Amino acid sequence: MGGQPAIPSVSAIVPAYNAASFLHEALESVLAQTLPVAECLVVNDGSSDGTSAVAQEYGDSVRLIEQENRGVSAARNRGAAEARGELLAFLDADDRWLPERIERGVLALEARPDTEAVVCATRVVDRDLRPVGVIRQHPDLSSRDMLLCRASVVSASSNLLIRSSVFATLGGFDERLSTSADWALTFRLVERGRLIALPDSLVEYRRHDDNMSRNVERFERDMLTAFGTVLDDPEANQSLRRLRRRAYANLHRMIAGSYFVDGRFSAFARHAALSLREHPSTAPYFLGMPLRRLRRRRTVELDPFTSLPARGRPPA
Repeated sequence: MGGQPAIPSVSAIVPAYNAASFLHEALESVLAQTLPVAECLVVNDGSSDGTSAVAQEYGDSVRLIEQENRGVSAARNRGAAEARGELLAFLDADDRWLPERIERGVLALEARPDTEAVVCATRVVDRDLRPVGVIRQHPDLSSRDMLLCRASVVSASSNLLIRSSVFATLGGFDERLSTSADWALTFRLVERGRLIALPDSLVEYRRHDDNMSRNVERFERDMLTAFGTVLDDPEANQSLRRLRRRAYANLHRMIAGSYFVDGRFSAFARHAALSLREHPSTAPYFLGMPLRRLRRRRTVELDPFTSLPARGRPPA
C-alpha cells in the first residue's frame, strides 16, 4: 500500500564544556521542537562544573556521553559517531533553537533530495536573550565569496542540519580548529553546491564574554589554518588557488580590524601590513578607518546593537 514517505530521523548533538549555566535552555529548546528529534546527545567535553548533572536531569530524553577535554570539534564528531539518526543537527550548549527549527530544515531537505545540508538565519541575542540582530546567509553563497570574505556566513555550530552520510564523507569538523571549524565545514558544503540557506531566523546565538569566538588570537590561528587548507593545497581547485593573494589580503584585513576593535594596535599594524603586502586592494579600507570608526561610535551611542559583529569577529 502507498502512503506518505517516512520522515527521516534526526539526532541532536550538543557539545558542552562548562556549560551548566546555559545547558537547560539549550536542551529545553531541543525537546520543544514541533518535529521531535529521535535522540538528543550531550557530549560533555571534560567539564569541571555541573554540566553532566544538568544533562542527567532529563533521564532517557537525553543521552550523555563523557570524554576528556579534546575541544569542541572533537566533541561534535564524537556525538556524530555515536548518533543513530539519518540527519544530524548541531547545537552549541549556550545557544537555542526556535520550535520550528528542525521541522523547517527537514522539509527543506525533503523538498530537494539532491541537497546535502541546510542552514537558516541566526537571531543574535545577548546573555539574557535580548535581541541584538540577525545574520543571514545568501542562498547563492559561493566558495569564492567565502575566500574573499565578502559575504555573511552563518555559523554551522548551532545551525547545521546535515545528512549523516554526507557528514561522514566530509570527515566531520576539522579537529585542528575550534572557532573556525564551522567555517571550514560550510566551505566544503558550499563548494559541493548542495547547501540550502533558509532566510528565516530559527536559531538564537547567544553573545557573551565567554564565547570562544570572541578570542581574537584563536580566530586568527584558526582562519589562517582553514584558508591554508584550501589555498596552499596543490590539488585544490585551481580557480580558487588563483585568488590566493586577494583572499589572504582580505583575511588579514579582517583580523586587523578585530585587533583594532580589541585595542591591540601592534597586532593590528602587523596584520594591516600583511594585508597590504598581499594585495593593495585593501588600502581604501585602512584609509577609511578613522571616519568609519567615528560614524560607528556615534551610532553605538544611539543604539549599541546597530553594528553587529558576526560570531565575535568585530569589524573595524
